[in-house]
Amino acid sequence: MQTNAQTRIGEEVLKIAETIPDPYVRTLTLGRLGYLLRKVESKTSAEAFKLAISSLDLIEDPVLILRAMISLARFLRMAGRENLSESMLHRAYEGALLLRGKARDSLLVEIIRESILAGKERDSILYATDIEDEALRNKMLLEIVKKLVQEGDLQKARTVLKAFTKEPEKSQAVVEVIRRHLKREEFASVLSLIPSIENAYWLETVLEETAKALKKAEVPKETYKKFVEAAKELSERFGRDFLSAFLAGLIDSGEVETAAEILNSLPRNRGTMASYLSRLLLDKPEELHSFLKALRLEPEGFDGLAKEVLDALLERKPSSDYKDVVEFIGRNTENERVLVKVTTYLAKIGDFNAAEEFGVAIDDPYLKSLAFGAVALEKLRKGDIDGAIDAARNVQDVEWGSWLMGEILVKIVEGSLGEHPERELERRAELHMRRREGS
Repeated sequence: MQTNAQTRIGEEVLKIAETIPDPYVRTLTLGRLGYLLRKVESKTSAEAFKLAISSLDLIEDPVLILRAMISLARFLRMAGRENLSESMLHRAYEGALLLRGKARDSLLVEIIRESILAGKERDSILYATDIEDEALRNKMLLEIVKKLVQEGDLQKARTVLKAFTKEPEKSQAVVEVIRRHLKREEFASVLSLIPSIENAYWLETVLEETAKALKKAEVPKETYKKFVEAAKELSERFGRDFLSAFLAGLIDSGEVETAAEILNSLPRNRGTMASYLSRLLLDKPEELHSFLKALRLEPEGFDGLAKEVLDALLERKPSSDYKDVVEFIGRNTENERVLVKVTTYLAKIGDFNAAEEFGVAIDDPYLKSLAFGAVALEKLRKGDIDGAIDAARNVQDVEWGSWLMGEILVKIVEGSLGEHPERELERRAELHMRRREGS
């Protein structure tokens, strides 16, 4: 009884809908009713769609006719009338081709999106190639690729890549395909696609993501080498560094020693790249230590890297977590300016024995005064006046030992140190040197 009542309601609603004056609104309303009435009775639903299709002929504006056809195609699909929906959408497509300019392209976009929702990606590719605006055409092709990748149809997605004519959409589409290959651990496919990326941002992005995927898949070292060679070739082709993005991915995934080994094999720019990768590890003291230990740099390159690392650490709140890093640097450098920084950091974390051990290794009186000045200042911070004076006495050079003792005595009286008293001490040391030299 309820079904019969619903059928009668549906019939009455259709009669009223037929009286809607505006043919465009009438067509959309009848199409929507056809979708909603499918739950009541197929005959009533079919009648609604029949009336909607008839109403199309009464719309005068050609653009509105096509928009109504697209909407009808959507309602037909949602009602399970796939064949009729596909036919209606294709009619709209043929009609759109008769137009020019923005109206044509706008309608094609609607047709493509409906086609994608209907699972007709092959048709949507055809429709997309007819968009006149190049940027919009490439944008829609990218949407199609994303849908194909989502459905796992990478073979068809790769064929769409040939239709792109503009960056960065083309490169982004390649990356979308690569990401699914990475999930499947299909690294040979990834390797074959990477050279087709022509946008620097997407190249860096995908190389970093690839490195992480390789780590997760626990691939052999030979596989890493293939991607390193690819990154090198791309760097030469584009005239910029892409290998660092790949190594950054390894660093981020914890493969610091592998990254260091690859870096060691490079003929040039090792110091620059080591500096960049070290900065990525500043929040990971254990991994930073492992990375530095695995590096094989020339003394000059290591000293430059050590200085950068220590400068960065001295800008932060001192932490004993970095003791091994700092001591490793101290044991592997002969650069006395670096040793000053090593001494300073160890003093800041309260390891005065280790700090003084590295300070004693400094021969230059000026630098030695800075190193033991840092020790003395940190002892003052802890209220150890006698210890501060004893630290100053480690500088046996008459001139610089006297200067440092004077500075420490002044600090004892002043009582205030600040966050970085070693910097003020260094400035005063430079001023003292200039005065003595008469400059």
